[in-house]
Amino acid sequence: MEHKKTAVITGASSGLGAAMAAEFRRNGFHVVALCRKAPAQGLADEFIAADLTDPEELRAAAKEIETRFGAVDVLVNNAGIGSYATWEELSDAELRREVELDFLAPVALTKELLGCVAAARGAVINISSAAAYIPVACMGAYNAVKAALRMFSVTLQMEVAGRGVHVLNVCPGRVDTGFSSRALGGRKPPETPGRTSSSAEVFARKVFNAYRKRKRELVYPGWYWFAIVFARWFPGCCERINRRVWQLK
Repeated sequence: MEHKKTAVITGASSGLGAAMAAEFRRNGFHVVALCRKAPAQGLADEFIAADLTDPEELRAAAKEIETRFGAVDVLVNNAGIGSYATWEELSDAELRREVELDFLAPVALTKELLGCVAAARGAVINISSAAAYIPVACMGAYNAVKAALRMFSVTLQMEVAGRGVHVLNVCPGRVDTGFSSRALGGRKPPETPGRTSSSAEVFARKVFNAYRKRKRELVYPGWYWFAIVFARWFPGCCERINRRVWQLK
């Protein structure tokens, strides 16, 4: 019997994580869901419960993965949370939660499992965000942690390429995931015209294809590159748009 490759996916119980778990499993991977809540039946092959913001639970989960599987072909750091609040409005507890889950946890888990990924000459996939490039008012904390995660990906690739490890940084834009309903902070996101251009399932297929082609970065939907260039070259205009959209004085 052919040995199945192993994919460890955090936050696989819902949203992008659930879609990626289904996609990797569809492509023959043995999927290990690493999250607080069990995913829907049939979505993953195995479930390991852990709160990744708890260092002891994270290390215990990583040790279990190392003991049971030895090698990890793909580690997907997907678990995360956003917020809608100005820097002044965001509480210290909310900021700490966002930093711990969106940045410190994926860095810690990668460090714990890097030997397993290197043993398989595998890949680390970090789910950052288009917000790593495009500043958005009332989402400053999310901008900051996702930019940090993107830079983690870029520098990690430099350090592990010689060991056969590939790092893919993924920057999704608006995808249907229920992100807003789970976000921290007291504000509601403003209504914007039109619908999102992608489902989570389409996004998951794009991620798998980018992994298969060993790309360094995926920005999806692709038209977000225009928004990235616009924000970079016209910061004053970007600021005015944000102030108007969020009704800031």
